[in-house]
Amino acid sequence: MMVVMQRSFGQPESRECALVLQAMGIEHEIERGIVGWRVIVPAHEEVRAREQWRLYKLENRARPLRRKGAEPRPGALAGALAWAFVLMMFFSFQSNHGLGVDWSAAGRVGVAAVRDGEWWRTITALTLHGDMAHLFVNIGVGAVFGTLLAREIGAGYAWFLILVGGAAGNLMNVFVQRQTHQSLGASTAVFAALGLLAAYLWTARRMLLHSWATRASPVVGAIILLAWLGTGTERTDIVAHLTGFVAGFAIGALVGRSPYRPGTNSTRQWLSAVAALLVLATAWQFALRAAGFEPGFR
Repeated sequence: MMVVMQRSFGQPESRECALVLQAMGIEHEIERGIVGWRVIVPAHEEVRAREQWRLYKLENRARPLRRKGAEPRPGALAGALAWAFVLMMFFSFQSNHGLGVDWSAAGRVGVAAVRDGEWWRTITALTLHGDMAHLFVNIGVGAVFGTLLAREIGAGYAWFLILVGGAAGNLMNVFVQRQTHQSLGASTAVFAALGLLAAYLWTARRMLLHSWATRASPVVGAIILLAWLGTGTERTDIVAHLTGFVAGFAIGALVGRSPYRPGTNSTRQWLSAVAALLVLATAWQFALRAAGFEPGFR
């Protein structure tokens, strides 16, 4: 008579159990049940089979699984400092009307303006803030998420993707908000960084971690953080936080599934960092010209 000694929702775990039993010379079969899979053995081998499976799991649980290429990438701290410097610099311009420009009016997202073709606002708005508290919260939280992502894929690549995700989130927000809606702040990029990090960790580890709970933990944690940090006062643009997260998550999933390891090439990291600065500078050049100010470079 055959009895069930192991059940699982996924076939891989049952196959792993079958390999253990095969190595120990224990007769067994794998069957698909009503829900999931099961391994059956002769009744007289049940105790021995269960013990061997228990010992195998105990032995392997003591050895943490590591992902190839998971070593921290250099430059994570430098990227966070650059993030803080850029945001503080633009806040200074904004607060003091640097160059005689109303930076808020020139750079914030206005749904009507973006729909009329002023695409640069989806980028420039990421560097503006309503007050100092708004600024420092985004610097702090953004530095944490950005540093964690930079340790995975490299600083240059991480901050370039954060900029792209933030701009994409602002663009998505434009298409769902009313015509009169306006917004500014780096928080869209902050939540894009959170989405990038969660999706990258989830997809890059999908083949190496056995437990579904472990695989899903970055996504679950990110959603909890989104709900906790992404809501606030009536002035909080919750939709922009959500669209930033969604945009970042989509980009992170693409990067995580790619066979290319972005953190392994220092030249490309530098090029990505320079590209991020050039995109930001170009967007502000368009914004300043539209506001009537001609920068010294053409």
